[in-house]
Amino acid sequence: MFSFPPIPPLEGMHPLVVHFPLGLLMVAWIPMLLCLVDKQRRSAWIQTTLTLLILGTLFTFAAIFTGEATEEIIGTASQEIHDAVHEHEETAESARNFFIVTTVLFAFIPIARAKLEQSKKKSAITVIAILIAISYGLGTLTLANAGHQGGLLVHHHGIHAPVGTFGPASRDAP
Repeated sequence: MFSFPPIPPLEGMHPLVVHFPLGLLMVAWIPMLLCLVDKQRRSAWIQTTLTLLILGTLFTFAAIFTGEATEEIIGTASQEIHDAVHEHEETAESARNFFIVTTVLFAFIPIARAKLEQSKKKSAITVIAILIAISYGLGTLTLANAGHQGGLLVHHHGIHAPVGTFGPASRDAP
């Protein structure tokens, strides 16, 4: 019979939560690019991009929060593991900060489109777009690096968050 796995404790939520910012923020460039090429639906693409950026950035806070809870209970058996965990945490916080900047900058685009006079609108949006491209690029690279470091913690160092155990019915289910 089918049964749901148990809900893990806070310190076990990190592997579940961490994939949301990775997925949401890594695909936000698609509607962002469509903002540039599809003038007819530009407003919709801007809203879609902003939604992805907001959700992804909020999930970076959840990922860091659950990661810190996990760090408290896993312990660090060696200096190498301690350093790897610390580097992963610092990189994840840097990625979060880049995406805070990116999201705030992107939120200025609809404001600039609505509030600025036509003569200033194009140059202001161009400057904002360049800053977004830089911040988003750096954020994406930093986020990918944080994800890679997290993968190394799991697959190289054998660090696992306590996600719970499955009952006998779950193991026997097809």
